[in-house]
Amino acid sequence: MPLEHVHDRLRLQHPKRSFVQYRIDRPGHIVPVGHHLTSSRQYTCLVRSISCAGAVLSINKHLELPENFYLGLLGTDDEIGCTEFKRDGDELIVHFNMFLDADFLRDVIARQPA
Repeated sequence: MPLEHVHDRLRLQHPKRSFVQYRIDRPGHIVPVGHHLTSSRQYTCLVRSISCAGAVLSINKHLELPENFYLGLLGTDDEIGCTEFKRDGDELIVHFNMFLDADFLRDVIARQPA
């Protein structure tokens, strides 16, 4: 069985375990987690792609962030808990602290920012 058929089958049977990155190029914001889980700042970013397990962000390469922070997407009211996985220049790859709900992910992918 070709690899793409295996992946399609996995995605249909277990949508939360499908780590396909969907390109969305949507503005977002990063809220660092401070002392006692407080936040005092918010930084803009561009969410290049997203999956149920993580995302690829474009941020200012000089911006220093803590390892854990919240990610907000334009057009949603929710903030997603994230952990930095890899950073290279202005590209930041993050893992979500919990898998995104499949319905929420579909909504994010389908919705165009106003």
